[in-house]
Amino acid sequence: MNFTLNLIQVDQGGWKTNNTFTGLMGLFLNRTVELGAMGNLMRSERMEVADFTIVTLLLKTCVIFKQPPLSLVSNIFELPFSGEVWLSCLGFILICWVIMMSFRFYSKQELLTPGDALTFIIGTMCQQDIYLTAHFNSTKFLFFVAKLASFFIFTAYSATIIALLQSPSRAITSIDDLTASPLKVGAMETVYIWVYFTEAKDVQVQKLFRKKIKPFGKESLIEPDVGMQRVRDELYAFQVESNAAYQLIKRTFTPQDTCKIHELEAVKVAPFSIPVRKGSKYRELIRQRLTWQMEVGIMHRAHMIWIAQKPKCEAGVAAFNSVGTEEMRFLYKLLPVGMALAWFILGAELYRKRRLQKREANAGSFGSEKAVANSEMKMDLVYDGYLH
Repeated sequence: MNFTLNLIQVDQGGWKTNNTFTGLMGLFLNRTVELGAMGNLMRSERMEVADFTIVTLLLKTCVIFKQPPLSLVSNIFELPFSGEVWLSCLGFILICWVIMMSFRFYSKQELLTPGDALTFIIGTMCQQDIYLTAHFNSTKFLFFVAKLASFFIFTAYSATIIALLQSPSRAITSIDDLTASPLKVGAMETVYIWVYFTEAKDVQVQKLFRKKIKPFGKESLIEPDVGMQRVRDELYAFQVESNAAYQLIKRTFTPQDTCKIHELEAVKVAPFSIPVRKGSKYRELIRQRLTWQMEVGIMHRAHMIWIAQKPKCEAGVAAFNSVGTEEMRFLYKLLPVGMALAWFILGAELYRKRRLQKREANAGSFGSEKAVANSEMKMDLVYDGYLH
């Protein structure tokens, strides 16, 4: 073809800054080179100084993360039962209490007080035995029915909550969910990612960028191996090229971890193409050869070799996860509240006791004064001769 090939190495494809271009696009603008021997993002501003041949690669990017545990985004202790079942349990407690009180009212000999009966029923529902002795067989049979019902309820609750503790949530299904989640977010360090986040027109992506990436600056841009390790070991979401992520997942993730991986599309990257100088006569020749490679399958074969496919979930059973402090956080909140209420009730009881003691003391002193007054009146009547 009677030409000499002179290769010039550049560090980037080139970005438009102050009406000029850097990198390869700058060389096209200065007419220094005729052809780019590299794939280049087909951006609209680059078409001012270069022509593109055909699409050689569609680069897929995604946000990869593991769904947070269900216990992290919900109160795990209220999930085993629906609202109707919780109301049914409350109704069962009230019905048993009313029946016990009716037995006490009609028999006139049952010794269960209202407080004892309520404490017994609540303790039975919580599988805590309370030593109360019923006088009548009817009350004893009611005790048996309450214990039997609470046994089945507790069995269903325990079986469900064990499964829920090991279950991932489905809390993150969109970019907005990811922004509102407790997950930290980072991105793969590439020359284009910050530009595409800045230029994103999607409101959800802009919100994610402003809240979870931009405040940390360039520190949020990390290498793929570091980012995927954080996805595996932490509550972390990573914006990464799918090819790099899939290779690392196959090498470093266990089958159980692979099954927990989820993806969301945030940034859409422009396709890659071979660029030539604007108006170059070599464009058509290169376009024809690339089209031929695509038609005969050479390009597809190269993609199958170099582009990793998404790993499949092949683990039928997830690994067992120990229950940590995060799962028990609602109990840690309940304990101090319960202790505070116990102290408050104790204070109220002491206050009421003192009021009653004071009232009894006042009543006793008033009765003594009245007796003394009656005695003095009687003596006066005796002195006056009315009483003999």
